[in-house]
Amino acid sequence: MGLAFGPLLLSVSAVAQTLSIVTEPPVGAEATVAPGEGVYSFSRLYTIDGARLTADSGPGSYLRGRSVAAGTQLVPVATKSTYKGCVPAQGTFDPAGPCFMDDDGDGKFDRQATNDYNVAQKLIAPVPYEKAAISIAREDAIKRVILYQGASGDSLRFSYREFNFDLARPAFTEEITVPREAFPAMVRIKNVQIEVLGVSGMGLRYRLVKVVV
Repeated sequence: MGLAFGPLLLSVSAVAQTLSIVTEPPVGAEATVAPGEGVYSFSRLYTIDGARLTADSGPGSYLRGRSVAAGTQLVPVATKSTYKGCVPAQGTFDPAGPCFMDDDGDGKFDRQATNDYNVAQKLIAPVPYEKAAISIAREDAIKRVILYQGASGDSLRFSYREFNFDLARPAFTEEITVPREAFPAMVRIKNVQIEVLGVSGMGLRYRLVKVVV
């Protein structure tokens, strides 16, 4: 059985998350692609309320831990302290560590632990932080790609491809040819609608109009 990647991003840090779709290029923006390049891609952007370090941290008075850089994002974790945030595991909102505790609610972390389970030690110098939305971009289990394959006198050629992260399912490829019309012209390929603005030696110039996901 292959591995399946789903949209579940929260486990220990069970906080509300919002979902938005991010496309490349953005809807409404113009772009130019050469033959063999992708017409569009999209990812699902999950966002939660978290925190961000505003200064580098150092180890605690009894902790030989690594320094954590300013700007590091932290996911919230249930705590008896005023606020607790942990560095998440890559690509998730799961707390991995190091973790930081603000005991008095003054906007500075007072203690640090190597992970969510170990005992926290007092920091030599409190570390300031700010509340901030943090996001993770994730692709679907099935990745869909549309490539521009070139143009002839009366047609535009595209290639639609699907790749599944579950290796038990084979990849899928479909070659698509659409009539070449006077520019600008609307073209729909699978779930993607583009406005073709022109074709030249530089490639296909177009505007992404709509994506149904």
